[in-house]
Amino acid sequence: MKVFVSTHPFSSTSQTPLELLKSNEIDVILNSHERKITTRELASDIGNSDVLIAGTERITEEVIKNAPNLKLISRVGVGLDGVNFELCNKYGIKVTYTPDAPTMAVAELCVGIILDLSRKISYTDRNVRKGVWDRYMGNLLYGKTVGIFGMGRIGKSLVHLLSSFNVKFLVNDITPDFSFGRLYNIEFVSKNDVLEKSDIISINIPLKKDTYDFITLNEIKKMRSNAILINTARGGIVNESDLYEALKNSMISGAGIDVFEEEPYKGKLTELGNCVLTCHVGASTINSRTEMETQAVEEVIRFKNERPLKNEVFANE
Repeated sequence: MKVFVSTHPFSSTSQTPLELLKSNEIDVILNSHERKITTRELASDIGNSDVLIAGTERITEEVIKNAPNLKLISRVGVGLDGVNFELCNKYGIKVTYTPDAPTMAVAELCVGIILDLSRKISYTDRNVRKGVWDRYMGNLLYGKTVGIFGMGRIGKSLVHLLSSFNVKFLVNDITPDFSFGRLYNIEFVSKNDVLEKSDIISINIPLKKDTYDFITLNEIKKMRSNAILINTARGGIVNESDLYEALKNSMISGAGIDVFEEEPYKGKLTELGNCVLTCHVGASTINSRTEMETQAVEEVIRFKNERPLKNEVFANE
């Protein structure tokens, strides 16, 4: 079996994923570009690989047509917006992912950004380095109302982490888990209620056709002027141009963005002091990255040995 690893980095936090592949007599070709691979590069490099261990890159028909032997895409991570399931069905390609491994890392990053924006930690740090001693009056997280769009694995972990701050939770979810909700006194509400009544809003939904531009200027106008918006889910869910206008005109207090429609991001949000920007590092902890890669490799080994896949994803999911 031949495997092309397009995600980068790979096996940098631990040699275990690479060693597992080699010990199972699987030929491995790594992304040689030492950065996120482009779709065109992927189409050129994938060759006659049987399996693709993928990151967030878009897997188009051009890629698939250039990989006549491809039978499995094993995604390192949880987001599947780069995978065209119609094409995978057409060409008989199975798809798996690693939904559990990055959960706590993303939730912890979200908490970190919330605290950063509430207390202006990054902003103050930059000022001190410039010689500006401005003791900015921030806001407590304690006792605030937190709105969450999407209460899957990450949303639930975020609720668990924030519960010690005595916050009130407003959640909008297409399939509410009422049993979990009762444990944390969660109120399930409409999209508008989350926007209008929350001090902090966290986006934890997947990017799909109906969630693209989920937050535009129309939605931001409904938010409180002191509100904070966090997106650690996927670029494209928040309209970046609209967010820039809103932050520039102080329509909301601040935003924390880890994911962008085009990465690396070089847009106008970089001009603003009330926006914390990180470079898609939600899952970038040593533990989570190692676990994601290992789980992706374990799926490849199951596939090679004709065993049932643990986290196969189907088009209707």
